[in-house]
Amino acid sequence: MIRKCLDEHKINAFMGKNTTFKGTLLFNGLMKLDGIFEGNVKTEDTLVIADTSNVKADIEAGIVKISGNFEGNIVAKSKVELFKPANVKGTIKSPAISMEEGVVFNGTYDMNKTPNNKLKGVKQDEKTTNRS
Repeated sequence: MIRKCLDEHKINAFMGKNTTFKGTLLFNGLMKLDGIFEGNVKTEDTLVIADTSNVKADIEAGIVKISGNFEGNIVAKSKVELFKPANVKGTIKSPAISMEEGVVFNGTYDMNKTPNNKLKGVKQDEKTTNRS
């Protein structure tokens, strides 16, 4: 499924499956990670974490697509898409999330679109919990 998504866009940057990198990635366009990455990612565009990747990161991006192993935090402006065989552990904040059957997701997600993280119809002193 991720392959179809990549065919529609031109890849601007690529990190191969035999590559290990630790640090901060800043880029424009579409980047595909196939290797091992640890650090921070900041982009207004699209990050693809392929099925051969192992990523531990804090990500701020426009769109994030994952089919590999990911641990960390994601803040996406547009959407997050999880494709099998993704194994995701952490926190996702995005206005839209899709998850294919067969994905493992252990963590929390926040799709709140209202200002100041206030949900309509929920009083300030009420607490909400996520259930898996």
